[in-house]
Amino acid sequence: MIYADDLVVVTHRPLSEGVPMPGYLFVETIRHAATLADLSDAEGAAIGWAVRRAAYALRTELSPEYVFSAITGRSVAHFHQHVFVRPAGTPETVDWFASWSNGQHIDESVLAVMCERLATHFTQNHVTP
Repeated sequence: MIYADDLVVVTHRPLSEGVPMPGYLFVETIRHAATLADLSDAEGAAIGWAVRRAAYALRTELSPEYVFSAITGRSVAHFHQHVFVRPAGTPETVDWFASWSNGQHIDESVLAVMCERLATHFTQNHVTP
């Protein structure tokens, strides 16, 4: 858990899913809504704020080559937006959406510290450019 309020929650992808790399976040609504079109205006605004903060936090803390965001997938009928990094040095042959198995891998203790650092970017008084 990185951030939560009454409308949204931001979490890091579990290390047990895919390649255990840092910098893969989910921004999702608290209320069950299947798609982007099902969100209320307030939820849409909260998602936008949280996605922007997530991208800024990842860029600041991890210095990736890129930060991507996508709304994809049909396996879970609950709105969630992916915000994830492309680590510096990733070969051009690796697709933008693919994990790079030779990239930096982390364990749970490193993930916990990283999530604490990311969380500092979600305080209402934290100024971002």
